Amino acid sequence: MKPPINWILTIAITAFVWNRSVPAQVEHKSTGKDESMSAHASCYEKSTGRLVGSNKSVTSVLTSTHGLYRAYAESEAVASQSPSAANAECQNTSKLFVSDPKSDDFRPVLVVKPSPEALGNNIDLIDWSPDGNRLLLAQGIWQWGSDAGGIMVRIYDAESKNLSRGSLVDEAFSRHVGKNCAGVFYPVGFSSSGQVVLTAGPFFEEGEDKPVEDSCVQQKGFWLMDTSIPAVTQLPDNYRVERYAKVLSPRTQELSPD
Repeated sequence: MKPPINWILTIAITAFVWNRSVPAQVEHKSTGKDESMSAHASCYEKSTGRLVGSNKSVTSVLTSTHGLYRAYAESEAVASQSPSAANAECQNTSKLFVSDPKSDDFRPVLVVKPSPEALGNNIDLIDWSPDGNRLLLAQGIWQWGSDAGGIMVRIYDAESKNLSRGSLVDEAFSRHVGKNCAGVFYPVGFSSSGQVVLTAGPFFEEGEDKPVEDSCVQQKGFWLMDTSIPAVTQLPDNYRVERYAKVLSPRTQELSPD
């Protein structure tokens, strides 16, 4: 099995600065710590990396603080019946669904489709904001049979029905240091004032013991991001992340609008 190679995958208008380091055709693990909140599906057997067929993953339902909004995510990995190339054997489509006070029905607010450069994808639900109106999530992408991948930290505003741009974190850290910034970023929650809390760490090239020149974070730690500017400030290492949403575990068959 070849050693993992870390690199930054640039797609369309945004550069992803979180790196996924995994061997080819081995199970791509969830980006989140809570498996029930990660929509992550694979066509491959975890222990062997063998192609076993299509699969689907659905998260639990995450309910906002005041109970007005609910959200869940799903990811479907479809195995090709007659693959012509290794990278074409498995393709993901991941979706985020949200319901509001006007209707109990869930509607899709984000659909992540496979592309030639990134056939795999997933969605992790992190938390609802203290006011219960904004949902923090992580949108992951990768290429099956490759070590390339990345993640976007995104926020869905249930009141305005707007989804933040995928380059928000990159813009905030680049603004903070005054130049392009590379790093390892992942969302972890909200502060009591409603700002986004994330972890940030240095970015290393494979085999190097020093961060790359554009790595603007020297060691892993907590950071606070004001999304309105956007801007970031570092938090103490012992910062404690609070949880504001409630997790439900409904029958997944009743969730999908299909």
